[in-house]
Amino acid sequence: MKGIINKGIQDLVEHEMGSDIWAQVKERAGCEEPFFATSEDYPDQLTMKLIDAAADVCGRRQDEIMVDLGRFWVIHTGRTSYPSLFSVAGSDPREFLCNMNKVHEQATRSVTNAAPPRFEFNEMPDGRLLIHYHSSRSLCPLFRGLVLGVGKLFKQELTVEEVACARKGASHCTMEVTFL
Repeated sequence: MKGIINKGIQDLVEHEMGSDIWAQVKERAGCEEPFFATSEDYPDQLTMKLIDAAADVCGRRQDEIMVDLGRFWVIHTGRTSYPSLFSVAGSDPREFLCNMNKVHEQATRSVTNAAPPRFEFNEMPDGRLLIHYHSSRSLCPLFRGLVLGVGKLFKQELTVEEVACARKGASHCTMEVTFL
């Protein structure tokens, strides 16, 4: 996993609960990294240990932490780390979401061993958007939070319903996004 995700976990915990809680999360996860280099590769297991430790320390479920991380990441970590990508990704939530493949391609172009997710989109006649999320990591709750964060970024309320989930046996996750 790229360090930008681990940096996002750190940013979320420190922003919401403080650096003392972040120190507890790191200790519980067995993380000895002094900082996360955003384009550096880190073991996926470390990322999941950080998420699990954050859930334990905060008394919350793993999925809740992942959704919060996605929402927070878009507004804070991602926008700060990738301002040029965010500025060209789109001028509204639908356009931004439909450009996710391009955003990931640009963000990982010069990154060795990058394994970004892949997305497919279906525009529904009633205005809903189906997003098919293909990833070997199956971080569906994180993706749900990212979609919600895009709505927040553009100050547009939206709902996200998971209609298929790789963690529950589907070949990939499918999110149904309704723009309110």
